[in-house]
Amino acid sequence: MHALAYPIGGHFKIPHGLSNALVLAHVLRFNAVVAPAPYAEMAPYVFPALGQMGPQEAAAAFAEEMAALAEQCGLEARLRDVGIPQDALDLLARDAMNQTRLLVNNPRPVKQSDARAIYQAAW
Repeated sequence: MHALAYPIGGHFKIPHGLSNALVLAHVLRFNAVVAPAPYAEMAPYVFPALGQMGPQEAAAAFAEEMAALAEQCGLEARLRDVGIPQDALDLLARDAMNQTRLLVNNPRPVKQSDARAIYQAAW
């Protein structure tokens, strides 16, 4: 998540916390494909009702609930809401690939095309 947040802040001066919030649910969805268990384990601590679900279902619901929570807090929900044009998504994806110290810790390998797809989903 942080690897995708840094280019948002760097190019568009969006605060780092908001940059992370803008991509959080999309990164959770991306990672849950290969690593649902950690998200399923965290989910009931934040949203107790999710503790009754299986790992895949809980991980998916966790992503949705985190997106809803950000909205309830009044945060902008999409990259376009903070003034990021769609034609900047390729630049963001390219620059995210430079965050190697962060990308190596992600549970799922991230290619530039993956980063671009995540940004598109967040746009």
